Amino acid sequence: MRIAVLQATSAVGHIDANLDVLAAAAAEAAGGGADILVTPELFSTGYAPDRIHHLDGAAVRQSVSTLAVRHGIAIVASTVEQSDAERFITATLFGADGAQVIHYRKSHLFGAGEAQFFTAGAALSPVVRFGDLSVALGICYDVEFPEYVRALAVAGADLVLVPTAVPVRVASEFDPTAVPRLLVPARALENTVAIAYADQCGTGFAGHSCIVAPDGSFAARAENEPKLIFADITSEAIRSARAGNPYLRSRRLDLY
Repeated sequence: MRIAVLQATSAVGHIDANLDVLAAAAAEAAGGGADILVTPELFSTGYAPDRIHHLDGAAVRQSVSTLAVRHGIAIVASTVEQSDAERFITATLFGADGAQVIHYRKSHLFGAGEAQFFTAGAALSPVVRFGDLSVALGICYDVEFPEYVRALAVAGADLVLVPTAVPVRVASEFDPTAVPRLLVPARALENTVAIAYADQCGTGFAGHSCIVAPDGSFAARAENEPKLIFADITSEAIRSARAGNPYLRSRRLDLY
């Protein structure tokens, strides 16, 4: 399966302009032979919880579905979902036929901004067979928790697709690029899963989007510039990683 990851900067509140960027990326990804395009967290609205939390992403999801059909490529897009009085940050995998394959609500909210305006999802992403791989979703902060990705791997996931928007924290000693440089490869290696991690970039965001193979190596990576990256993840690569890496088989479930 050929995966494309979009790293770009979206404009807060400018949905049409952001969808134009997404459409161009879908065309380029399809032209490059990709089966799936993964886009950043809340790309269509821009990442600003206090300014976009009231928006309903239903129309955006329909637009993404239409783009998937137009370009003949599966797309993962992150949007706001309104449900009664609650609001969720979500990610949806649309097939190349426009059908919704997976819809997931972010379960680990990052910081006071997200927690103030959104509700945390209460379930793991479904794991769905897609092509020759079993695929699941995560959103940004989710992947920083070993338990989340491990639970997906135990449920049968081969590939985890992760829209993200990692902010650069002012006056903080924490290096936000440590997440894609260190944690994402660790999650892949310890679970023998591939991970496609699509970040926003530019002022205020960490960038460093990546596609990581199930042995923890980088199959493709970006710095902090707008870029579309590609990598091939095969079922054989998953089988080979699991044959040589005993982490999942060596768990002591009698202890933990």
